[in-house]
Amino acid sequence: MRSARRWAVVLAVGSGVLGGCEDSDPPVDPLPDSGSVDSGTPDAGGAQGDDGGTQVEVDAGTDAGSLGEPLPCEKTQGVCSGARRALVDGAYEPVCTALSYGADYEASETRCDGLDNDCDGVTDPPPSWSQVASLGWPPHAGRISSLRVTEGVLAVVFDREVVARVIQMDTAMTPLGTTEIPVEVQDDVLALDTVSTRLLRTSQGPALYYSSAGPNGDHTRGHLILLDEQGHRVPREGEPEGGALLFDQTVGDRATAAAVSADGTRIFSAWRNSSSFVSGGREVRGALTELNGQSVVAPRVLMQAIAKDTVLYGVDVMGLRDGGFVVLAQEIKDGAVEGLLRLQRFDAGLQPVGDERTFPSEANPETRLVDLGAAAGDALASPAIVLRGIQAGQRVLTVLGNLFGEVSNRTLATTTPMEASWAGTAVTSRGLEAAWLSVSRNSQESDPLFSWRGRFWALGKEGVPADLTPGPEYLPLHRYAQWVQLQELPERWMGALVMTSTKSPLSHTLQAVRYCAP
Repeated sequence: MRSARRWAVVLAVGSGVLGGCEDSDPPVDPLPDSGSVDSGTPDAGGAQGDDGGTQVEVDAGTDAGSLGEPLPCEKTQGVCSGARRALVDGAYEPVCTALSYGADYEASETRCDGLDNDCDGVTDPPPSWSQVASLGWPPHAGRISSLRVTEGVLAVVFDREVVARVIQMDTAMTPLGTTEIPVEVQDDVLALDTVSTRLLRTSQGPALYYSSAGPNGDHTRGHLILLDEQGHRVPREGEPEGGALLFDQTVGDRATAAAVSADGTRIFSAWRNSSSFVSGGREVRGALTELNGQSVVAPRVLMQAIAKDTVLYGVDVMGLRDGGFVVLAQEIKDGAVEGLLRLQRFDAGLQPVGDERTFPSEANPETRLVDLGAAAGDALASPAIVLRGIQAGQRVLTVLGNLFGEVSNRTLATTTPMEASWAGTAVTSRGLEAAWLSVSRNSQESDPLFSWRGRFWALGKEGVPADLTPGPEYLPLHRYAQWVQLQELPERWMGALVMTSTKSPLSHTLQAVRYCAP
């Protein structure tokens, strides 16, 4: 195997379980004329003023000068700053409404527009929390995925045996329905522990990718099922119930990875040669197929462990905008405190391009590949790695950018000291967004599965983290809740999914939070 080139990136990964509003101009008094005019002013919901949509007649024949100057309005903050009372039916409003405050005013703020619309001194509405679904077996990060669709968000969760549950939500993160899709599971005893999943956007619409491993860790199959925008299966003639077969390999991996090509027509799948006797694997293999499972590039070895006593973990893959792909893997030695992040680029035929890049790190970091889009540069400048670590004694989420050039290193967020961050990221029209559960141990609970608690944080104004937890109490968490599913919503809203759990009574709940992005 060729020697890996190294770039010194000063990054130590922490231990722990991963998992000004503008003032409105005062209204100008209407000039008197011989008639009346319609002065209804729409608010956010399309209603006129504060009267539920009634049109208010302004007496334009009144000589406003005889009434004196209009007095200032009651509210003076936000969009109400500088507002004076509007003339209505020959008199100034006794209590100011949207007619006085202007079109941006709302009695109860609903808009996510960066303005203080209800003039209470607080910009934008507070986050809203809701329960999406009760869950069966608690899913870890490999058994839940989400995808932005035309009218909202889809989430797929494996919390039942032999079915994937696809949950449809609208843009307010309100659940609209759930579709159960049968899947092929090879190990009936450990069904949920042998499945991994990811929702993908293809040229034919949303798709459910999933893989399942055999009972002895000696077999892995990957499948693809096309969905419509509501999360229902799109049947294809002759396709098995379990979906199009992408690969069928005599190796075991319960955490495979998949990505879509730039044109959306092909699926790149990758897996390790793990087994029931060895954690991790010595090789990463991959294949390229059409959406119907037809082979484009047969399964081949993509990466091998460098040292004799190390294994590969944490495989992630991503399609590049030039038509190629990139593979990220972590290499560590059992019991070691240091390891490597290894990155290799491949062309559209899965042939390696250029030298492999490596980044020193401590063992077992939490990492993910993201593409920052055209705003970050060309197809090779925009890929980045987001990872959790420690810098200068602080816990941070870090972005390694320009991976195929002179690598950059910037802090995305500084998280709560002494607490682990279980994070999620999303590339949005405004850039890279992040949200995370800041987690600590609950000393009053001895069960290692339920002895976790946390608060929900997200990036706020100017990148300063904001605590969006509903109330002063910690969220009760399960050890498998080491994930945040994050999606961009219309009009500067963000939607996140997290799981809360209680031991008594036993429950696992998929929670949604909708909040304004900065």
